[in-house]
Amino acid sequence: MPKKVRRKRRYTQVVSSHLKGIKRALLDGDKRPAFLEFLKRSDEQRGLYALYDKRGRLYYAGKALDLRRRLDQHLKDKHSDSWDQMSLFFLDKRANVGELEGLLIATAKPKGNTQKPKTGTDLKKQLRKFLKEDAVSQIDEVIYPEREEKASSLSGRITPKKLKKVSQGQLAKALGISQGRVSQLVREDRKNWSAVRAYIRGTGRRDAVLLLLEKRD
Repeated sequence: MPKKVRRKRRYTQVVSSHLKGIKRALLDGDKRPAFLEFLKRSDEQRGLYALYDKRGRLYYAGKALDLRRRLDQHLKDKHSDSWDQMSLFFLDKRANVGELEGLLIATAKPKGNTQKPKTGTDLKKQLRKFLKEDAVSQIDEVIYPEREEKASSLSGRITPKKLKKVSQGQLAKALGISQGRVSQLVREDRKNWSAVRAYIRGTGRRDAVLLLLEKRD
């Protein structure tokens, strides 16, 4: 039987090239024409940059569609007297420059960056809610052990027919979500309640729902 040939996966290289720790003098000194000519010869213009002070400490980080032009602006703006070195990271055209800039600023927290970085949805609120629910659950296990025993002994199927017998408010309470969220899940497949049942399986709330259905019966 012939052996299967494993194909190598092709990954997109986000950073295509870089210039690290080069002096500001390349932009505003005698070597400026030569440095600009060097940059012009490259097809790569967009990417991230980092500015450092005279002691080599990171001062500012940013993004640009034209790195040469953006750095030229920093020679005259409010940051002009605060940096002495720079690093340039040229990115692949498919890379999301804005998200990478947000990740860089959020991680390094440069002194010169005052804007809030874009790093997607903040999950702190969800984490606090989850930890609170987890704490309540642990307390209940100690104070009301019979509830745990009863829940673990529950068995049966959660069918659309059974789910239709309970109100969306009761179901929302059993799942620990808003009634609006339950309504949204129901609308995805009102006949078979498939989205609701998938949510129950995904969140591990099966026993809570079965207990609700048992009380209803």
